[in-house]
Formats: sequence, structure tokens, C-alpha cells
Amino acid sequence: MEFSLLNSFVNAAKLSLKLIIVITLLMIAYEFFENSKLYTKLQSILERPLEKVGFTPNSSITMVVGLVLGIAYGAGILIRNAMSGKMSGKEILLSSLFLSVCHAVFEDTLLFVAIGGNGVIILGTRIFLAITVAMIITKYVKL
Repeated sequence: MEFSLLNSFVNAAKLSLKLIIVITLLMIAYEFFENSKLYTKLQSILERPLEKVGFTPNSSITMVVGLVLGIAYGAGILIRNAMSGKMSGKEILLSSLFLSVCHAVFEDTLLFVAIGGNGVIILGTRIFLAITVAMIITKYVKL
């Protein structure tokens, strides 16, 4: 019993260390990325594909932040934009549903790869489902 408990503790510690390393490196990289011209350029590049799914330029930054950093940061920007009137009710719903399905794509994918998952399948499935949900909402929900 003690051997199993000790083994579990060691494995949990190793996994925790991997997670700490991945998350720390991603956050450091994002801090540099956020202050670069590439960030602005990437936002303008993503604006057109996001519009095809149903997002407006007002919601594009919410999507970029939510996809890269996660739902908490994306939701913070979503709330700020919603309260300032920059996003319509439909944009708020669409962004919320999209980010519910597909958020923190790099971090989550790397975390699952660290424990043995297939990153391509995980990332592809999440993006496909999120786009499908967004397109259905755009087409059928009238707000």
C-alpha cells in the first residue's frame, strides 16, 4: 500500500513539474508576444477568418485572447467589451459559446500532449467543434 501511495505521489509530482514548466514558458512567451508588432499583425490576419464564422472586428480581440490565454482572460475582455457596448448580444453569445468549446488552445493541447495525448487530434477536434457551433449560432439564432 505504501509503495503504491509513494509511487502515485512521485508520478503526481513529475506531472505537476511538467505542467508548471509548460505554463510558465507559455506565459513568458505571451508577455513578449503581447508587446510585439506581430501581435497586432496576427490580430489583423485573424480578423477576416473570424468574420467568416460570424465574428465582428469588435469581438476579434476577445477571440484571440481567449484562444491563446484561456477562457478567464477572454471572458475578462468579453465582459469589458460587452459593458462598454462594443459587442452586440449575438456577439457576446457567439464568443461565449466558441470559447466554451475552444479556449487556451496552445496551453491545453500542450498539457494533454505532456500526458500522452495526440495534439493534432485534440486541437483539430476542438477547433472544428467550435467553428461548427459558431456557424450554427450565426445562421439560426436571431438576437
